[in-house]
Amino acid sequence: MNTIYKTLVVTTFSFLVATPVFADYSGKHRYCDYDRETSVERRLDRQQHRIDAGVNRDSLTYKETKKLKKKHRNIRRLSREYQEDGHLSRKEYKRLNRKLDRLSELIREYKHNDLVRYVRYHDNYAQTDNYVSKWR
Repeated sequence: MNTIYKTLVVTTFSFLVATPVFADYSGKHRYCDYDRETSVERRLDRQQHRIDAGVNRDSLTYKETKKLKKKHRNIRRLSREYQEDGHLSRKEYKRLNRKLDRLSELIREYKHNDLVRYVRYHDNYAQTDNYVSKWR
């Protein structure tokens, strides 16, 4: 009787000690998902800023900008689809990161190629006297 009583006490005590550990584990897992989601969103925002900066500095042509923005929209749409269930799995996170890496390389390639950009002659020179006198 004494050994049964000791076994029952030890078993009960171990369950009481182990239960909070398992309960806390699920919370940490959700926290990691939140980190994944925010890192993907931050990367998307930074890449959108890089595309806009390329347009403002005239280092991207119209066609390059159109292609980059379309790819960016598709990745953002895919990210939202993955996050509909409330979390982002490791497989989905890796897939999004690969797509973001490819887009980042493409942005860099397009911004640093030596294609001749469209010059905004009408905006820059339409109000000056030199532009008007040349064509009279």
